[in-house]
Amino acid sequence: MHLPKTKEWKFAVWGALTFTLLSLCPQLLMWGSRGAQWNGSYAELHGDEWVYSAYVQALIDGRPRRNDPYTGRDDRPDNPQPESLFSIQFLPAYMIAIPARLLGISSSTAFIGLGVLAPFFACLTIFWLIANVIQDRSLAAAGSVVVLCFGALGAGEGLIHLLISGSNYSFLPFLRRYEPVAAFPLFFVFCTLVWKALNDRRFAFVRAVAAGLVLDLLIFSYFFLWTTAAAWLACIALLWFVAYPGKLRRDSRPFLTILLLAGTALVPYVVLLSRRSVTMDAGQKLTLSHAPDLLRMPELIGLAAIVLIAFGALRGRLNWRAPETLFAASFALAPVIVFNQQVITGRSLQPFHYGSFIANYLALVGLVLASVIIWRGSEGERRPIRYRWAGRLAFIAIWWAAIEVLAPAKVIIRDSQFTDRAAAVCQRLRQRSTADGLVTSSATDPRPLVLASDNKVAVILPTFAPQAVLWAPHFDFLNLAAGESRERFYEYLYFTGIEGDKLTKELAQPMSTFAAAAFGHERVIPDLSMQAKPITSEEIAFQVADYKAYYSSFTRDRAVQHILSYVIVPSAGGPDLSNLDRWYQRDKGEQVGDYILYRVQLRL
Repeated sequence: MHLPKTKEWKFAVWGALTFTLLSLCPQLLMWGSRGAQWNGSYAELHGDEWVYSAYVQALIDGRPRRNDPYTGRDDRPDNPQPESLFSIQFLPAYMIAIPARLLGISSSTAFIGLGVLAPFFACLTIFWLIANVIQDRSLAAAGSVVVLCFGALGAGEGLIHLLISGSNYSFLPFLRRYEPVAAFPLFFVFCTLVWKALNDRRFAFVRAVAAGLVLDLLIFSYFFLWTTAAAWLACIALLWFVAYPGKLRRDSRPFLTILLLAGTALVPYVVLLSRRSVTMDAGQKLTLSHAPDLLRMPELIGLAAIVLIAFGALRGRLNWRAPETLFAASFALAPVIVFNQQVITGRSLQPFHYGSFIANYLALVGLVLASVIIWRGSEGERRPIRYRWAGRLAFIAIWWAAIEVLAPAKVIIRDSQFTDRAAAVCQRLRQRSTADGLVTSSATDPRPLVLASDNKVAVILPTFAPQAVLWAPHFDFLNLAAGESRERFYEYLYFTGIEGDKLTKELAQPMSTFAAAAFGHERVIPDLSMQAKPITSEEIAFQVADYKAYYSSFTRDRAVQHILSYVIVPSAGGPDLSNLDRWYQRDKGEQVGDYILYRVQLRL
């Protein structure tokens, strides 16, 4: 049975629309729970999204590419700033910020729009890739849905991981905004263009150029996407020339074209990287290691696809030299490369990002392709495709994803209500900035500083307000002077009334925000590093003793290092501000929703 092309494309579009609706469930839950009280906040899918939306909002506000929305420091001729994680991978941020500025919308609204467009186009680009390889759009429509819906399972996350370990729950992981979701569809566009360049000689050069340009876009979009694209390109090149050694001269041209164009982008990329902040490597948890990493879920799925291909080749069910077989094998092999490149390079950079954001989807594409190729058999004895089974598998995948998305519905509603209520007081700060101004006399803190006693409020604040914050949990990613992160953290603890005994309890908690600030995120979240080390009681005791010494010796000199302008505390059950009141004069305060906003001035 071969369906008309129009109907086949309808299947792809309906699949993409269904998946997009699944992706929007958290936002729909927020809108349903907040109703008319909604303050414009997007529904959080991943905690890091607030850092990205803060950077995008800074660009929307007209700040330069090298800006830090948390400290308020911008690149200026008299105070140049180093490159950061955001300023090097700037393309997705500008892709969002420029239209948002033209439309007059905030980064929060833009992130909601991104949550609609990105999953839709991601599904269609995966469909386009599979359809080109297997030449069957009906199967490709089902395959694209299967790949995206089983993404969390393919990463070893989601519902299965929750049932096994009871922690680290995530669903549809590639949807983290704006990294990697904004550039995610480009990855599969790149793979499809490489296929076309190798299999259609009429426009091979044009498609190779297009593939090279897309790879250039990926280079300035997201490190884990472009390095995976490079690893996959190496895999398909190796397999291709092993299969067709006699065509080396002809078929090397597309690869050389792509590499040449990638090289032109890598030159400025390396220049920007050389100008990075000295704290960037530590913040990104770069690990020196040659240890192999062979048991991650994407690698196991890739291995299953390789076993299928080998079995099919031995049984005569497929031609291992066929282009579609080589592409299926390359997708299956790429995860092994990205998880084990450190065996040669000696450097590992948060490899879990590969497993959550791209290697899992790549392995699933390889498994889908291998399964179809095996089922159809060789050219001479093609087995008819049972499209009903493909439709049923897609249906099961959609239900699986729906369960993963809706299982934590109560948590999503709770977190969404919290962030949207906090957005109200942050938006009030934006309004206050017009009357109070944004200029300070401090070179260290060029924008008014806000002390938010709830560190989650501090994280989301720069998405809605132009002021800077005294401290937030992401400060170890920023360009700070030596000892500044510790100073700000301790000052935050001091002003919010955290004493030694309470700090001891906080540092001993699993997944503690304070422990991450004191010892590094990699000590709290083991997946961030291949050499994770548990926090010891001796380290906690030493940290608490260091803070106690700081607490007991706090002086005016320390109080004026970072002068506060605003304080935000919960209206119910707020912290003890007696330490703050020793050095600052608070006004009567303004209640905004669940919070009280104080204007403070340093006492004379």
